[in-house]
Amino acid sequence: MLISPILVDYFGNFIRVGLLMPALLRDKQATLASWRTEWKYALIVGGISPISYVLVLYAMQSAPLSHVAPAREVSMLFAALIGGHLLGEGARLPRICGALCIGAGVFALGNF
Repeated sequence: MLISPILVDYFGNFIRVGLLMPALLRDKQATLASWRTEWKYALIVGGISPISYVLVLYAMQSAPLSHVAPAREVSMLFAALIGGHLLGEGARLPRICGALCIGAGVFALGNF
């Protein structure tokens, strides 16, 4: 029996809220201060993250898992770019090598 990916994500949110609530209640002042300064980023991540998760779940329903799972790791390419270039983190050469390996793996799995 297949369950809708939207329902999986929806009910997963209840679990996440339950697990995060103790940390929120432990230090309300720090949480509120963080919300005041980071609310824009929270809205962006809160909107994009569930969409990407549901899209991956839908892709796993319609395509072979051996194609979907590695393609999902393409997000690591963006993390390498953002961390290395925009955030000024070091070790660019290993990041580029790792990103090339991920891209090669996704290409190989898609063509074989």
